[in-house]
Amino acid sequence: MKYKLYLSIFLLVATFFIVHAKSVKVSSIAQFDQSVKILAPGDSIVLANGIWKDASLVFKGKGMKEKRICLTAETAGQVKLEGQSRLRLSGEWLHVSGLVFVNGFTPGESVIEFRTNSKDYAYNSVVTDCVIDGFNQQHKDSTDHWVDVWGKKNTIEYCYFGGKTNEGTTLVIWPNDSNSINNGHLVYRNYFGPRPRLGSNGGESIRIGTSQVCTNSSSSIVDGNYFEHCNGEVEIISNKSCDNKLVNNTFFESEGSMVLRHGNRAVVAGNWFIGNGKEYTGGVRVINEGHLIYNNYFYKLRGDEFRSALAIMNAIPDSPPSGYAPVKDVLIANNTYVDCSTPWGFCVGLGDRNRIVTPEGVLLLNNIVYCPNADELIKWYDKTEGITMGNNLMVNSKGISTELGTVSGQILNSKVWGLEMVYSQVKAKKLPFVKYDILGQLRGEAVIGAFQNKGEKAEVELATSINCGPTWYKPVAENAVTPVEKVTPVSAGTDNLFAAVQKAKVGDVLVLEAGEHLFTKKISLTKDLTIRAATGATVKPILKLKTSKENGCLFELTGNARLSLQGLAIDGDSKAAFPAKYAFVSSKVNALRYSLFIDHCEIYDFNVETGAIFKAYKGSMADSLKVTNSVFRNSYRGFSLGEEKEDVGKYSAERILFENTVFHHFSQYLIDYYRGGNDESTLGGMISVNHCVIDAVASAENQTVLKLTGIVNVSIQNSIFSNSTTKTLVRLSGGKNRINACCFYNCVKPKVENGAKSENLLVASPVFEGSSYLLSTKSPLLGKASDGGNIGLRSKLE
Repeated sequence: MKYKLYLSIFLLVATFFIVHAKSVKVSSIAQFDQSVKILAPGDSIVLANGIWKDASLVFKGKGMKEKRICLTAETAGQVKLEGQSRLRLSGEWLHVSGLVFVNGFTPGESVIEFRTNSKDYAYNSVVTDCVIDGFNQQHKDSTDHWVDVWGKKNTIEYCYFGGKTNEGTTLVIWPNDSNSINNGHLVYRNYFGPRPRLGSNGGESIRIGTSQVCTNSSSSIVDGNYFEHCNGEVEIISNKSCDNKLVNNTFFESEGSMVLRHGNRAVVAGNWFIGNGKEYTGGVRVINEGHLIYNNYFYKLRGDEFRSALAIMNAIPDSPPSGYAPVKDVLIANNTYVDCSTPWGFCVGLGDRNRIVTPEGVLLLNNIVYCPNADELIKWYDKTEGITMGNNLMVNSKGISTELGTVSGQILNSKVWGLEMVYSQVKAKKLPFVKYDILGQLRGEAVIGAFQNKGEKAEVELATSINCGPTWYKPVAENAVTPVEKVTPVSAGTDNLFAAVQKAKVGDVLVLEAGEHLFTKKISLTKDLTIRAATGATVKPILKLKTSKENGCLFELTGNARLSLQGLAIDGDSKAAFPAKYAFVSSKVNALRYSLFIDHCEIYDFNVETGAIFKAYKGSMADSLKVTNSVFRNSYRGFSLGEEKEDVGKYSAERILFENTVFHHFSQYLIDYYRGGNDESTLGGMISVNHCVIDAVASAENQTVLKLTGIVNVSIQNSIFSNSTTKTLVRLSGGKNRINACCFYNCVKPKVENGAKSENLLVASPVFEGSSYLLSTKSPLLGKASDGGNIGLRSKLE
């Protein structure tokens, strides 16, 4: 009797654990760690809804094909891993879903990693319906990846990855060892959301392999993903291994390209590159051997050179693994290019890094290039007989091309999924592997281009923001929400502006009354604000630092704050016991997308030695610095952006604009804008100086007025340089550096080299009208600007 009682109790307890072990809900890390140890095939761990702070989850188990071990959220999207959180998984047949990583950063090298240590990898496992959004390190130079994929036969699907701002590829596949070669991983239907310009290498959205293992076969598949505004660097997808398939993806207004950087035998098919006329949008860049590129659609792309719709590279002789191997035996067929600024670039890269080896065995066949607004459809950077063209229908501003390898035919128009579609009925040269078109339509009697016909029946669904990523999580589109503007008056006095900034909401406008607005501490900007004088004010409100500490500043910009200043005077108060060292600085951490706009302002007397009006710290990255209709005077330095000294191609601001502004009496430089090294993955920085007067700047002989080291895009126009004793005013270097319609009076001329352009430079006295810096009626600079106006100021500065 006692035996039967014990047996009944045992069976009851065993039944309880068997039933309830199928799905174990946990509410703490300790409970999770304990439950992981007893998982069996078919079991699930359910994370309770809520915020999981500093959660380092190690998910290990051995499931079965029909009995996966699952880690899931109680409610998809309601489990938020914040702070220093991460997930590592290893074993077999695991399944993860419903998690959200926000408001923090990984304490390791990755947020989600398909291994738990250097030996224990994941196999046949899935991460689905998960989100990593803005989960960034606090410093741009701190490198991590959001997803590291090791092992074999793993899948990442229907996830959202957006807003990465620090260095490191968003998702990396590692075919590095016997446990990861020929891995067959699948990256499917994920939504890669906006990634801002990084200003350095390491801003890819996907990388498959590395240069060190580029001859390894990864055999990974990237299928049907959506890439929106992925602008981190020139390589959106970086292929660095062999035998990968990059198919059916959509690249929407993304400033970069799909790059076959290393590795051989990639298949690039069925992809949509939709530029919509946005600058720097690219297509496919080709390096290495044996690739098949077909059935792709390139629409209104505006990139050139490395970012051309099709860029076929030159190579380095006996190239090291990290260099450029020759392009060989590549077939590019049945693609359609519509309204692209540089449809085809051949032998790209000549002149840099000894890239002198031309492509060989490249065939372009059955393509449509319809760019009726372009004068040039092919840009040759070098001579080669290694590129052959056949049966391509090519149309530019002059009509149908009759060059070798082209055919005549009618261009037809239609629409598919609301997109413009261009096709033709010219017969294609038969290719056995092009059995279907970009829409999945069977090619019977095949025609040229990506579309077999006008697209009446699409068998392949276009990857979009609707069908990619989790159905329950759609990010707020950039600039989709317009804050309700609240206008708040701020009276003069001590720290009244500081208090108003603390209370202000995003998008608010603070209107300063006349008088002195004193700071006893810096204002740290973390949101978008406008600070301005009252409309119609005749006297500018004065902002001044009043402190008992040295090396102070007035404004610190962090995150992606946008500060707009209008109609103000900012006084460095150089005669004070503790004068301000800076008017503006970037934060030393997390200053990764901020912008500063200064209009109709007067900024002066920032004369502390080694100080400046603006200072960007190392690891920061401004999106835009724009100065218009203003006066900057009597200061030690102007804009200091020179701390990225490792010479690896980094720089501290993407765009700088000075327009209709006077810069007068600076002891040292007006700007130090530094980019050392040769990193081709970025845009390389941009500065425009237009209709400015730069007078008595850089009085010391060893100074430079405009220190533009390594900046790729420089435009100096319609400006006056005067009364500087320096031996070097500005040195321009590179084909995208240009100075035009400028006057140099009582100072040296610019130095121009390495393809930079110099036009219409004058040396006459400007002849100003009084002290206004406006030209008098007797000035020889009247009407001499490149836009037909006057060199110098466009209008009087109030």
